[in-house]
Parts: sequence; structure tokens; C-alpha cells
Amino acid sequence: MTHHASIETELVDPIVLRVRDYGGGPSTPRGSVADIVTVNGAPAALVYRVRLYRETGGGYVAEGWSVKGTGAYRFDDLELGQRYIPVALDHTGTHKPVAAGPLEPA
Repeated sequence: MTHHASIETELVDPIVLRVRDYGGGPSTPRGSVADIVTVNGAPAALVYRVRLYRETGGGYVAEGWSVKGTGAYRFDDLELGQRYIPVALDHTGTHKPVAAGPLEPA
């Protein structure tokens, strides 16, 4: 039986991940995106690596880990007006990688 991981939008006390997204330079307004990794519709019980990419051009921005038991993650210091694609990766190899989004910083 194959299990599928997914990402749903919801904020639940995430770990804040610092991001260096220099797309617009240091004076460009900044924001955050937050989401939840789920497995079969429930928040992920284990931690998942989450990589963040720009929607335009697909450039790698940052990566971090979701919170065990809640699946929550958050990326800060992102350029406003850009859209980002998060990809959840199961480091145990049980689940296939899953992309979601796009997410827009606020």
C-alpha cells in the first residue's frame, strides 16, 4: 500500500526557518510563508525535510524541517510579490516527494 504525503495550508506553531532570498535586494519588502505537511490527511507524525523554490525560474531558496507531530513549517525573509513552491521530502524513503503551492508571502 502506498501512502501519499501532502501539504495543506494551516499555521500551527511552526519552527521559523531563516531564508536568504536576495531576489529583489535588501530594500525589497519581506514576508513569510507557512504550511503543514500531512500524511493521509493528518498532520505528519514524523519530521519531513521541506525545500522551497521560487515559482518563477524554479530557483532553490531554502530548506528546513517540519515540526514533529504537527507537520508545521515556516519560511521567513521572503520577497513579497513572489510565489514559492514547497516540496516535502521523506528522508526515510517511505513516501514520495510532494510539491504544493504556490504560496505567496504575507
